[in-house]
Amino acid sequence: RREHSAVELERKLIQNHPELEGSERRALIKELTALGYQSDDRFAEMLVRSRLLKGHGRRRIEAELQTHGIDAEAAQIHFEEVEETESSRAIEALQKWSKSKQSPTREQALRFLAGRGFQFSDATEAVNAIFR
Repeated sequence: RREHSAVELERKLIQNHPELEGSERRALIKELTALGYQSDDRFAEMLVRSRLLKGHGRRRIEAELQTHGIDAEAAQIHFEEVEETESSRAIEALQKWSKSKQSPTREQALRFLAGRGFQFSDATEAVNAIFR
């Protein structure tokens, strides 16, 4: 139904099939990868794309990739495929967020963007654009 990283598959195999030895799990995952059923690159592409659509910043996405055993450098190409800049995505996320608030402050907006994984410079630029 969705892509899974090799690390995620190994965690699921440990949980659902504890009788498998470590070498058996790794061999099974290696075979799935060789057959094209599992791909960390496809998983990274899916994760980057879906998180960007949700309005998450690059730092948060890179941290999530690391929890799945994927190096941020390996996913670099998927970030480069996106036409929007990080600051424009921060502005968009902040506009959407501020619509649901009665009287948001600059500090709340900065905390929101920091929690979403945007760098301070991009968050500041977005806050300055929205709170003129």
